[in-house]
Amino acid sequence: MRLRMPEERRCSRSSRSTFDSFMTFCPVPLRFKTRSDSHFDPFRRDREPPETVRRIPERFIPKRGIEEISVKSKTKRSIPSGIVASMPLLWAGIAHGEHSVDFQIRDSWQGGYNADIIIEVDQKGPPLSGWELSWLGDPEVLYAWNCVPREEGDRTILANVDYNEYVQPGDSVTLGITGVGSWPPAPDDVRINGDLVHVFIDGEHAGGGDGDGDGGDDDDHGDGHGGGGDPDGCCFGDLDGDRMVNGGDLATLLAAWNSDDGLADLDQSGLVDGADLAQLLGRWGSCDPHGGGSHDDHMPCMGEFIDITCWGDFHGSNHNSDHEQMVDGRTIITTEAMLTYNDLRGFLGLPPLDVEDIGYWAFEEELTNNAQWWGDDLKGVGLYYGMQGAKVGWITDEAYDPQIIADIQRTARTVCNPIEMEAMVMDMVREFGIEGYAEHLEANGMVRTFINTLKMEPHYGGWMHGRCHGYRSIEGVAINHDVNHLTVLSWDQMQPFMNDTFDWPQWPALDVSDSGVIEYFQSMVVLGDPVGENM
Repeated sequence: MRLRMPEERRCSRSSRSTFDSFMTFCPVPLRFKTRSDSHFDPFRRDREPPETVRRIPERFIPKRGIEEISVKSKTKRSIPSGIVASMPLLWAGIAHGEHSVDFQIRDSWQGGYNADIIIEVDQKGPPLSGWELSWLGDPEVLYAWNCVPREEGDRTILANVDYNEYVQPGDSVTLGITGVGSWPPAPDDVRINGDLVHVFIDGEHAGGGDGDGDGGDDDDHGDGHGGGGDPDGCCFGDLDGDRMVNGGDLATLLAAWNSDDGLADLDQSGLVDGADLAQLLGRWGSCDPHGGGSHDDHMPCMGEFIDITCWGDFHGSNHNSDHEQMVDGRTIITTEAMLTYNDLRGFLGLPPLDVEDIGYWAFEEELTNNAQWWGDDLKGVGLYYGMQGAKVGWITDEAYDPQIIADIQRTARTVCNPIEMEAMVMDMVREFGIEGYAEHLEANGMVRTFINTLKMEPHYGGWMHGRCHGYRSIEGVAINHDVNHLTVLSWDQMQPFMNDTFDWPQWPALDVSDSGVIEYFQSMVVLGDPVGENM
């Protein structure tokens, strides 16, 4: 970044002019945009953003005390990533502060916004005496006030000015920026004086700032689902908010060893110990639910389990079917569901089946769009109905209520702590399931596989509409496709039997009796009569 200031001006501690005094705290070259009137006060101490005037649009650009930084800095003094990654391990005792940074929107327009950045100092720690807030990535800063901005390599840095240099424990200081791009930002590796901090966006914990959203379709996937909460934001074991479980998190946990630190006590036992370490190491790596790649990188026919789209996809047939649209804990349909399905059959004393067996049955029972299969239809249709049977077929006739399906799927998808989530799911299985089924899952190490099946999104890959949209009459008031919507939840995942595209109920299904619904799903498990008695 190049310095632009009048030749006659220099950062001098001996000068008594307002301008020169202000430049005393100017360690890097900056270009100033100030008002030309005589009342300009660079030492203004209020924490509110300055007045705004029209421009880019001007009404959003503050007029006082603003400093402009070049987006492309020419300095190349960025810290190597290897050093950044290793520092927490070397300095475990100080690697993670309890300070927090909250990015809060004030105004926005096409291509930019004004935002406050509120730094709150740890109540239990020492005061901040001189500070630098820094991050990688967004927000990209065009102007800043109540701080001194600069860039070092890929890192944006906001440093204190004289009047907010010292911050007492429990107190906060508010900065302001004009950012480039859309809201919310996604800051990575956010630090104060080199220590990682907790990151919030508009008051909500951001898990490192990876937020997404724009208007009604809050996750920017075009599927109508809000992405906030999500488990896309849930990254269990990520203690430093960088969307990774890695050395920084390990250092934080070790620094809290044998304490009751609520952040590092992953299993909520009241003590940070080996059980928490095992939880963290078991979730090592990226928290990206899509593996850090685009849908183009996704290989559905590779890996431990086969993705249903290996056998074709029908994305044009319904909403929420693409790989990148699996948000808020929803996951893709894979053959892992067949493990849950055949385990349930084994519990009932039935032999295992393959996907084609279920596919034949579905076509014979007129649960598909077409009377005849071709290509890999038997496999995709079989996997779809195997998953549906595994999701619902364990519930007893007497206990069945459609709300159970909403509650257990939502819990599996959205409760971030896996220990807490598994306990809640298994409590529901014990309460509503066939006697002994919960104990069977636990004894055979099938709890996680069962939960993974609950998380799968029925619309994924388009098979629900593209091949499994059957017209078999159910009690004369609905078709079987309507009843398939039992496992489709509202966007907030609070209600079952929903039409995902419009977030209203699949109305005909609501007229089917509870016994008719549960028998229909049980027929998928035993390959029985979809409108008869099964289990």
